[in-house]
Amino acid sequence: MELKLATLGDFNPFVQIKKEFNEDYGISEKDDDFILEEFRDYNQRGTIILAYENSKVVGYICGTIEEDTYEKTGHIGEVFVLKEFRGKGISTALKDEFLSFLKKKEILVCRIDVNPDNPAQESYKKWGFKIDKYRMSLKI
Repeated sequence: MELKLATLGDFNPFVQIKKEFNEDYGISEKDDDFILEEFRDYNQRGTIILAYENSKVVGYICGTIEEDTYEKTGHIGEVFVLKEFRGKGISTALKDEFLSFLKKKEILVCRIDVNPDNPAQESYKKWGFKIDKYRMSLKI
């Protein structure tokens, strides 16, 4: 497996896996222009790291750097691995690479948002993430 910071040259392989992510999570299909804007936004505010296996993208992590009045933090927006490649440590390797990216930028805190019913939170706990606040929403 090879991990790589995504560049514009990786856009086409990213589109394919991003569409699988959308399908797996029931997100309405987005056209390539929408995905390109998202791709550029992540790369401008942070990075996308791709996991390649035999020249095929099998997973990715999208993360940003966020800054408010008090601190600069990393934020993992999405982590996804194709079903047939899950359980092989790919998401952990992607997370580790993103944390290294943050450390090089002297960012010492990383956050991830997760729905309370999402089973992925167990993986995030194994990675060392802890609940540090609750966020509540109201649809209006």
